[in-house]
Formats: sequence, structure tokens, C-alpha cells
Amino acid sequence: MKVAAIRDKHIRLDQRKIERAKTILNAKTETETIEKALALVISGNAVTIRRKEVMKSILARRDRLGVIEGDVTEWVSEGRMERDKIYGG
Repeated sequence: MKVAAIRDKHIRLDQRKIERAKTILNAKTETETIEKALALVISGNAVTIRRKEVMKSILARRDRLGVIEGDVTEWVSEGRMERDKIYGG
């Protein structure tokens, strides 16, 4: 496990934004507020990267399969029913 590199930082921030974020994040201190906000940004970025990877995979698969001829309405409907059986819906 990596050890956190804690350093004193002296930065100028909008106090109204800090107070608003503190309320939203249910933080007790300003430091906790900033830590939580940074954690959200970092984890959000990881999710964005993963979504891009998934989309790239989907698009590559679609390119390999090519265009599906005919009416796919029934096929899509069956796929949705199968998904609902697995995941509930």
C-alpha cells in the first residue's frame, strides 16, 4: 500500500465554494472537504477512462460484426428480456 505524501499547502480558494462543498460532502473540516472532493475527481476520472475503454470495445465489436440486415426489433426485444431475467427489471 502506498503511503500518503502529506504536505502543507497554502492556496487561495473561494470560501463560498469550500463551505458549499463541505455541506454537500458532509465533511467536518475544510481539509476533509478538499480530500473528499479530490477523491471524487480521481475516482470519477477512473470511471470515465473505463467507460471510454468499454465504448471502444463495443465499437470495435460492431465494426467486426458489420451491419445487421433486416428488422432487428424482435432481436433487440429478446435481448432486453434476457437481460431483465439476469439483472431483474
